[in-house]
Amino acid sequence: MLATSGALIADPWLSELLQRPAFRLADGLDAGLDARLAQAPLFVTAKPEAVHVETIGRLEETGFRVVDAALRFGTVALRCDARMQGSVVRFAGPDDREGVVALAGRAFRFSRFHLDPVLPNPIADRIKASWAGNFFNGARGDGMVVAEDAGCVVGFLQLLWSANAELVIDLIAVAPEMGRRGIASAMIDFAWRNGTGSGTRPSAMRVGTQAANIASCRLYEGLGFRLCGAAVVLHHHGSGGPYPSRSAA
Repeated sequence: MLATSGALIADPWLSELLQRPAFRLADGLDAGLDARLAQAPLFVTAKPEAVHVETIGRLEETGFRVVDAALRFGTVALRCDARMQGSVVRFAGPDDREGVVALAGRAFRFSRFHLDPVLPNPIADRIKASWAGNFFNGARGDGMVVAEDAGCVVGFLQLLWSANAELVIDLIAVAPEMGRRGIASAMIDFAWRNGTGSGTRPSAMRVGTQAANIASCRLYEGLGFRLCGAAVVLHHHGSGGPYPSRSAA
């Protein structure tokens, strides 16, 4: 197994899901990176800012491939006229776990994992399902909002607190068959007004999404978010063959 060294930071959670060592590339490249990447099957993520064109070029020469343009949006004054029909928005409870995980496993198309042609979609789906499930494990997220319709979870919004009481949208999904009903806007508005239920209201909100996800970009712009940054996301899969058809639960 590739040892954690130099600019590579291990990601045990993702390693388990992919059944191969997964890493994040920290700032900077070192001279031995090429050799380390060629040792074995692995998964490495790099996210340089879009203006760092030279770095992006060097990463591509090392075997990284661009899979995503990640856009960052922020607002200090949410603009929302939430008109949602039929559904109820509330904070998530323990009984919502099954519905949230099932929704997360089928609702995403534009994540960096789904956009990577080397990763099978079933694995990308399991990554998102595990990500959302980690909230109920106490392993990720400071709060979660859900939308419920006819007793079923049809949307969820996973939240993190950042510095200066900024609320970060960590993960958001709406059931594909429930689109264009104002569910995403209503969940974001609920979080803006209520935070995560601790009594703290956000001073600002931040979110990241993919440039390929035009509908998401339009949603945030319509709510008063403004583009404030962009990065290029690259993946390296090492020297290994295809990913296993099933990954660890």
